Amino acid sequence: MKIGIHLPQIGGSASDIARIAIRAEQSGYETIWVSDHLLVPASSGRLPAIEIMEPVATLAYVAALTSRIKLATSVIVVPYRNAIHLAKELATLDCLSSGRIIAGVASGWLEAEFSALGVSFERRGAYTDEAISLMRAMWSADVPEYHGEFFNLSGMRFGPRPQAGNIPIWVGGISRRAIRRAVELGDGWHGTRMKPEQLADRITWIREIAARRNRDLAGFAISHRVYVGFAPRWTETGGYVEGILAPPAELTDYLNRFAALGVQELLVTPIGGDSIDNFLDRFDSEVRPGLA
Repeated sequence: MKIGIHLPQIGGSASDIARIAIRAEQSGYETIWVSDHLLVPASSGRLPAIEIMEPVATLAYVAALTSRIKLATSVIVVPYRNAIHLAKELATLDCLSSGRIIAGVASGWLEAEFSALGVSFERRGAYTDEAISLMRAMWSADVPEYHGEFFNLSGMRFGPRPQAGNIPIWVGGISRRAIRRAVELGDGWHGTRMKPEQLADRITWIREIAARRNRDLAGFAISHRVYVGFAPRWTETGGYVEGILAPPAELTDYLNRFAALGVQELLVTPIGGDSIDNFLDRFDSEVRPGLA
């Protein structure tokens, strides 16, 4: 199972992000990840009132500081952006990073954020579906042709195009609708904040939907985001994060349960009282060596 690490993009500094990105590459992590919110409720929201750096700009910064590690989003909320602009941003970032981008995308859930941005919450799923198809069309042709509900495009040149002619799209979300989007339109699925037994249900859904759609799952990525930290005894945080704090041996066993279910890549988001540097010191020495 491949391991990625979330950058300190929330409340962190440029130096923090640079240091962790370089350390992750040197330590053999597969991927470094960032998240996406443009606005969050100032109070009384399910999501804490965080300050979070914009994901594409943050990855452009670390792309210049690294050379091998993959760069991914967990996840870009597609309806917040014009899909043509997003296709351009991602293609440019892919070119600047020598083809290291994984686009984790989803339709979003925070209705207050949609309202503040003047974006339709009710049509978010339809827009996301079309945006994924549109981006693929734009990445695959110098003069793309696309006609849909939200976009009509012809006779216009697009560039630069991604280095390999495409960017892997891993669709996020844990609902049946999100799982169907992943199978029908994605190159993989990116889950989050679920325990192994919950994730097992989603993998069953993936296989059932793929069978109905005659979708070959060879090469289809299954990834998952976990929030973990160290504590003297097993503790489940609850709340929005739904994380796990535990001794190293118990964390190792817990994360290996995801590998046994077929998770190919695990995104680790550190939580708890430790600094991210201290977390990585312990995780790299006491947990990673025991992972499948």
